[in-house]
Amino acid sequence: MSRFAIIVVVFLLFVSKPALSVPTCKEVVADIAPCIGYLQGNEPTAQCCAGMKKLSGLVKTKKDRVASCSCGKQALSSFNYDASRLPLLPQKCGVNFNMPAIDKNFDCSKA
Repeated sequence: MSRFAIIVVVFLLFVSKPALSVPTCKEVVADIAPCIGYLQGNEPTAQCCAGMKKLSGLVKTKKDRVASCSCGKQALSSFNYDASRLPLLPQKCGVNFNMPAIDKNFDCSKA
């Protein structure tokens, strides 16, 4: 390989952006866990709203939405909650973020 080609490859490695990964289930669960009380009829707590803000920063693409929806669906499956409150949560917390009404029958591929 010529010296020029090696320099170009090294340069591209340094300036290229790393591949972004989807949010992990651990991140999603940590962000939505403080919101269980809200989903069961209470007002959202400061911790809940902080989690919503963090989650909105993690979920940027369709792949992110599907992954976080699947994690949230799994985590919420062991609780009794009002799924219709989920879409209201970002607004209650002042976050510009679309949250679907995820219940056990929700198709996360449509998130």
